[in-house]
Amino acid sequence: MIFSLLGLALIAIFLVGGYLFFKACRRGEEPRWLEVETLENTNYKKYATHIAAADRWLKSHNAQDVFVESRDGLRLHGHWIPAEKPIGTMLLAHGYRSTKLLDFGMVFELYHNVGMNLLIPDQRSHGQSEGKWITFGVKESRDMLCWLEFHNEKYGYLPVVLSGLSMGASTMLYLADADLPDNVKGIIADCGFTSPSAIVGKVFKDVVHIPAGVFLWAADLLARIFAGFSFYEKDSRKSLKHNRLPVFLVHGMADDFVPCEMTRQAFKACTGKKQLLLVDGAGHGESYLVDGQNYKEMVIAFLNENIRR
Repeated sequence: MIFSLLGLALIAIFLVGGYLFFKACRRGEEPRWLEVETLENTNYKKYATHIAAADRWLKSHNAQDVFVESRDGLRLHGHWIPAEKPIGTMLLAHGYRSTKLLDFGMVFELYHNVGMNLLIPDQRSHGQSEGKWITFGVKESRDMLCWLEFHNEKYGYLPVVLSGLSMGASTMLYLADADLPDNVKGIIADCGFTSPSAIVGKVFKDVVHIPAGVFLWAADLLARIFAGFSFYEKDSRKSLKHNRLPVFLVHGMADDFVPCEMTRQAFKACTGKKQLLLVDGAGHGESYLVDGQNYKEMVIAFLNENIRR
């Protein structure tokens, strides 16, 4: 009887863990973000005008399609928009189940106007990039190394700043202790989570109102088997302990998806030159929208100090 109950419990754990893994990590059909009907049913409804304007901006600047191969053989797509008189390049990483237009559409012009080229990949399993699994910044951070190699081989050793939002922010922060090319000059990370296990566990608890616990353990085992990564593999607090780059961290204090406390912890762990901007009243990814002037001034100061020196 005891063994039967234990067996049933184990089956239940793996059923829930399996659902958690596949729901969180499997590539899904992507919404058509430029269609009004799609935006009407999302939190992005109020940004429809900005998203459409960002798309027009990309098209008017003849964004070039570029491709690299990931270390595990995926064909990854990106866009390249050169500046007229470039002082450097922004390598931009969008967030979980998001796009370049949603996450960076409102800062394309800001970066471009100060003389930064834009290299904007579709993260693996998003957009035109291949991939079956989303790995919460683990394999995505390795992909960014491929994009850096591509940039330096094709466009030369211009200064590069790594910038990301949400999962893209974590993607870049996981590189803080990596062996990066000397022309990487800094990281700008907006509303990133500390680790895959922390954010998946947090969302699980928000939804079902119980700790992820053994269910996350089961999901992690399946992630290792099917997707080749672990939810416990990366943590921005650990990578930032060995950081040598200037880092600018941003988070909205009203973020109910990725807790602001995660960025506070990352900032505390970070060694080297660092700045922190916490925006009162800003939800997830909304800091630029809520406090655009301050955000803009701090970003430009960061670039001037670390790119133009």
